Amino acid sequence: MRITDMEVIPVAHREPRLRNSWGGHSDVAARTILRLTTADGEVGIGETYGDQSDTLENVRRLVEGANPFERKPLELKLQDPMVYGAIDTALYDLIGRSLDEPVYNLLGGKVRDEVEFSGYLFYKQEDSNPDSAAVAGYEVLSAEDMVREAREFVELGGFETLKVKGGVLEPDEEVRTLELLAEEFGEDTPLRIDPNGTWSVETTVDIARRLRESDLSIEFLEDPVPTLNAHQRLKEYVDYPIATNMYVVDFDEIAPAVRREAVDVILSDHHYWGGLSGNVDLDRVARTFDLGVGMHSNSHLGVSMAAMAHVAAAMPTVRYACDSHYPWMVDDVIETPFTFEDGCITPEGPGLGVELDEDKLERARRRYEESDPLAYSSVGSMATEYASAMNDIGRSDWLPNKPRW
Repeated sequence: MRITDMEVIPVAHREPRLRNSWGGHSDVAARTILRLTTADGEVGIGETYGDQSDTLENVRRLVEGANPFERKPLELKLQDPMVYGAIDTALYDLIGRSLDEPVYNLLGGKVRDEVEFSGYLFYKQEDSNPDSAAVAGYEVLSAEDMVREAREFVELGGFETLKVKGGVLEPDEEVRTLELLAEEFGEDTPLRIDPNGTWSVETTVDIARRLRESDLSIEFLEDPVPTLNAHQRLKEYVDYPIATNMYVVDFDEIAPAVRREAVDVILSDHHYWGGLSGNVDLDRVARTFDLGVGMHSNSHLGVSMAAMAHVAAAMPTVRYACDSHYPWMVDDVIETPFTFEDGCITPEGPGLGVELDEDKLERARRRYEESDPLAYSSVGSMATEYASAMNDIGRSDWLPNKPRW
């Protein structure tokens, strides 16, 4: 079996104006769909960040003509975990379809039937078209409005774990948000907050002390402070688990984090940990050092949603509900979009178990060509895009300087 064609399809989809510590999302976001085809007509698909289209086009000659089973030589030639990650996902989908096996079986077999996801709550601006929003099209810039948003999420997907994207409002207001969520859904509801590095060590210590004295069920604090060194200092005073998606994002960064005892939970992501196989490797390494594993999310479509569910089903060390932006998405490129039941998704096969809808794909491709979508993959490019989006809502003075509080 040989790959004869690699299609790189940049697409754009509508996005809500979600807020974070860097600024805000724009109205349109980009993604890249990858489709591999073999000589005998087998197909595999993948999805990655919107700014990876050109890079993927540049490596076409290394992929076309390759044996789909010979993944390691390709990974070594590419020397780019994000580029390889997109291809790795499509390769697993292709092989799974050809063998009539779900991807999770190719990764070693599932260790859970269902994959739990958190209800991922954001402070946000009002949507450009609020009446057609997938969820919470209104402005959310207070604790009370966040509770209203959370009610919609729980009604929509039955989520039992709630995550607040923080670093937007004053820390006291974000703590009040957690308190109101516990009041609404019960003090035993697992909560987590992610300020994206916008709090100082001193502020975080104070917040952690207040949370510990409360009856809230806080699972972990995610990247509350702005550097790995600050996380190490923080751990001297805070007994909550500390999770990261900002400072441990490749294998070379695990050893320094372990030596410093700076983090407790690594948030995986098949887009930049070297694909599905890289995430399974990460799970094994984390287990070796008794680190917890969760899963990071971005503004993804259904192909990535399927990949997240399959790889999480095969990762024993995933101790926490995974994150997902998917409930926020209005558009998709797959025939049958996912729905959540009790906050969970059950991965199915063969392969990733999803099919591209050619009409939806073409509409998304045209939108990419006709718009200026938000496209990023690194923290640096993300900060620039989000700061630019703040201009669109009249905040030209926005400076994502950290720590802010």
